[in-house]
Amino acid sequence: MPLMELGIKVVAGSVDSVEQTAELRTSLRIGFPMYGELDAATVSADTGAAFQTGDRTNLHGTGWLLNPDGEINTSVYSTGPIGRFTASDIIRKTLFEQKH
Repeated sequence: MPLMELGIKVVAGSVDSVEQTAELRTSLRIGFPMYGELDAATVSADTGAAFQTGDRTNLHGTGWLLNPDGEINTSVYSTGPIGRFTASDIIRKTLFEQKH
């Protein structure tokens, strides 16, 4: 069952420039909105997402599943390539929430 059939909307954000983010979206053929130039310190302060500075500012992988009221229902924080939401994770969690 696709995310859209469940009424799930997906958005993504990056600390990279708007241009770099647009290029990534195009190269990956992403069909959902992606926003660039996020302020890593602000996102971290507001959400608890990890970030680091140095040669390059890096906002670590963070995912939020919001309820229909826009409140965070489930969050995933990762400092590496594992431990991130997958589409099937979101579908299973959404179906579970709808049943309960």
